[in-house]
Amino acid sequence: MSQYVLKPETVRKSLHRLIGESIHRMFPGYLCLQQQSTYEGRETGLSFPYNEFFDDYLRVREDDSDKPYFVPFTQAKNPSLNALWNNKNVSGTYAPSSLRPTAPLMKIAEIEEGGHNSKWGIESRHWELARHHLCGGNQIPAESLAAYLFRDYAFETDSPSAYTLIETFTEEFGYEFGGEAFSHLYQTSDSNISVDSFEEYD
Repeated sequence: MSQYVLKPETVRKSLHRLIGESIHRMFPGYLCLQQQSTYEGRETGLSFPYNEFFDDYLRVREDDSDKPYFVPFTQAKNPSLNALWNNKNVSGTYAPSSLRPTAPLMKIAEIEEGGHNSKWGIESRHWELARHHLCGGNQIPAESLAAYLFRDYAFETDSPSAYTLIETFTEEFGYEFGGEAFSHLYQTSDSNISVDSFEEYD
């Protein structure tokens, strides 16, 4: 079985699709908690490793840049690309002391214990709240999202496709493909990704 990676042009198209959607900048925080809920097998008493999440999925610059993370989520019209870079102080957004009660993430999750090792809980049927508070009632383009998050991944398969991305995304973040949570929050067939969107990894 061969390994494949996405072509840079495929990632660029997916990135621009995400930027054009109305997705709140705090969506990565929610996705981190969704993943953590899967890891820990519960919806309460969750750790919130946002620094590790940003390093794993959103870090683009590997140097000592003050803004190493590119976050392609915004509800602004015609945003400048410069405004989408995130500085390395992720805690300035997600630490309990930084979050306001009116922040969209606080409509979906709650701080159960504050401090450096804070514990969090996510609301029942949180995917419905996420769609309302983070996406303006719209669904998130799952293929485009997965293409960006897994832009540096090698996929082991005989024939890569858009489904390769969706399968990886659902496994990575604890969704059931076709399940209620995934089907409510995400849309598929949002791209033209096919076998030609990949190249073999040496």
